[in-house]
Amino acid sequence: MKNSTQTLRLGSAAPPFNLSAANLEGSFSLRDLIATGPLIIEFLRGTW
Repeated sequence: MKNSTQTLRLGSAAPPFNLSAANLEGSFSLRDLIATGPLIIEFLRGTW
């Protein structure tokens, strides 16, 4: 299977996605989070 990635440019709209909650039951969707107001998403590399 070939992995394909695309880099977003500053100001680009993020593609829709869902995330599982790390320490809560359920999941979050980008659409639901944006509906409540501005949103900042930070992706960290590495281990905890």
